[in-house]
Amino acid sequence: MTTHTTTPTVTPELGAVGAEVDRRIRSLQQGVLANHSAEVAALARLRRAVGTPAGSVADIHRYTLSPVFTGPNPGEKPTPGEIAAHTALTLYATHQQSRGKRMHQRGHGLGAAVRRLHPQEPTDPPAPVLRRFLTLGTSDSYSELVHHLRGLVQLLRGQDIPVDYGQLAEDLLRWQRPGGAAGVRLRWGRDFYRTHTTATTATATEPTETAVDKPTA
Repeated sequence: MTTHTTTPTVTPELGAVGAEVDRRIRSLQQGVLANHSAEVAALARLRRAVGTPAGSVADIHRYTLSPVFTGPNPGEKPTPGEIAAHTALTLYATHQQSRGKRMHQRGHGLGAAVRRLHPQEPTDPPAPVLRRFLTLGTSDSYSELVHHLRGLVQLLRGQDIPVDYGQLAEDLLRWQRPGGAAGVRLRWGRDFYRTHTTATTATATEPTETAVDKPTA
């Protein structure tokens, strides 16, 4: 039988926001995997803040606020950089929960990660994982986008499939700019469909809707 695997691609360079998110998550991840109490506690606080407005949870400001995210003349509302960083960091915390492997890895774009959940050829009507991915692309608001991302992250966590959270932060930053959502959707779609066919005797198993873990504190 045949299956589909992603074609290797060049890892894109990160902008300032993505690079800082990558640096912070690498530090957290190292401590969590070494079972250091400070990083484990930080991950729990970040996880509880997933889906909340950027800047609204004071006990995670140490991780989600930075001049890099704020930029010049920030005003009284969260900046796009702060929003993107908050979302990426809290989703990573959800992804890494109770996992002994690195759930943040450079070069693992969101589209390619979702394709690993759904290696089969897309069907009509779409299978549950692909339906979730397509719904993600049709999000009308940033809060709706985060809601759908959270569901996908929980599925990826269940299969130990990593994501590049530095790149995700860059995508989320771009999404907030005028016309940026269309470009992000296109890149996620290209990553998903950038596959080649190989022969294999293994049978891929796709997670179902019920495989989504309920978040815990």
